[in-house]
Amino acid sequence: MIEDLDTLKKKIENIVYNFFVDSTDFNGIPLRNISQMLNIDYDSSIDFIKELVIEDIISIQSSTNPHIIGFKHFPILSQLQILEEAKKTKEVLHKFAEITISSEDTEFPVCLYPSKSYLKLNRDISKFDNAIYSKMLALGEPHLKPFFFDIEVLDRYFNDPRFDFKFEDYSGRISCKYDENEKPIVRAEDDIFLKTFGLGFDEKGNRLAVVYLRYLKDLTAEHQVYWKSREKTGNCKMLAEYHQNTIQGKWTFSHSIFSGFIIEQKCINELTELIFCKPLFRKTFENENRPKEFTFFFTPTLKNYNDFILLLDKMISENINKDFFEGKVDLFEFKEIGNGLVERQSKGSLQIFEEWLTSVFNVQDDGSVSELFKPLKKIRRERQNPAHKIKDNQYDLQLINKQKEIMIEAYTVFRNLRNIFHHHPKAMNFEVSKWLEQGNVKTF
Repeated sequence: MIEDLDTLKKKIENIVYNFFVDSTDFNGIPLRNISQMLNIDYDSSIDFIKELVIEDIISIQSSTNPHIIGFKHFPILSQLQILEEAKKTKEVLHKFAEITISSEDTEFPVCLYPSKSYLKLNRDISKFDNAIYSKMLALGEPHLKPFFFDIEVLDRYFNDPRFDFKFEDYSGRISCKYDENEKPIVRAEDDIFLKTFGLGFDEKGNRLAVVYLRYLKDLTAEHQVYWKSREKTGNCKMLAEYHQNTIQGKWTFSHSIFSGFIIEQKCINELTELIFCKPLFRKTFENENRPKEFTFFFTPTLKNYNDFILLLDKMISENINKDFFEGKVDLFEFKEIGNGLVERQSKGSLQIFEEWLTSVFNVQDDGSVSELFKPLKKIRRERQNPAHKIKDNQYDLQLINKQKEIMIEAYTVFRNLRNIFHHHPKAMNFEVSKWLEQGNVKTF
């Protein structure tokens, strides 16, 4: 009888191990499959499995998705209690025409895995070669374990047009691009897909990229080595909004200051078209029109800062629709060029906008709106500096704060402009999103 019991336990051990090794996503086998495959009583199969858990051969997961090792391996005592409780779970059969589907009558079904110690002793991981993060999953590491990386790790994909790089507010994804025949335009070693990455911070508040282990495995071995070289340890934390969205399954309503700026500009355009029958800006940048570069830069270099300022100025000063001011203010001015001669010159878009706004809105006691335009003029000056100076590129962490400050100023200007137009009698029924009205934006 003892020999039969040992043989049965060995069979269970092999079934659980082989299922995990053969699965394409490091999955566990459902608890009830054991009794069905070995044609033994369900409760008895659980008793055999409990012995294997005590011997640290098998480990269980019980959750709404037990088919992956989620966050951790449970203590043995907890596993035994879960398995004993699982004896009460009934099998439910659902019939759809000729198909019958089985499910467990519980919110928290159970799946079985080889234990970490068992995998370490028995699994050959040589086939994973340099795929470091895939090896971790193959040895039973939790799928949803977060790994943190220097934010500069993203530059490789952000700056390479062969990759489809998406990042908005605090999360993004990366994949390589494909040609018209649905073939990757990169070499095989670069054919990657990173379903999601998020924003984190180190103990000093510096931005980090954070990725769950299960998504790192979708990088090629070469790229896994690249990410490993930029891995950060220590007291790193994930942004609360990213955790809430990806782990807790909650919708969060925080928006970055970049999103706030874009939607404020969109509202200004809608308001000016409603009031004056012409939009103030030639275009807006919401949804697919949002420039990929309109976010914080990942590496704080002078070049990245200057490129961002150039983009911001294009979205503001160069984007002002001069047709909006036809018949409202003079678009030209005359300047003396000597010998009694004058030259007609076009006014700058910001100058025209300021003159018109001053003439129609009494924003301050003296009727001046100059303070409102100072940040926009500052952006224009910042843009012109690189054009007249040759400077070596520099790495400077202070550029992060400099970008943050100039974005706060630009966003505040647009928020104030939207409030000015919103008070116009023709805009009484214009509705603004609650989060925008409350100024619920973050610089992250």
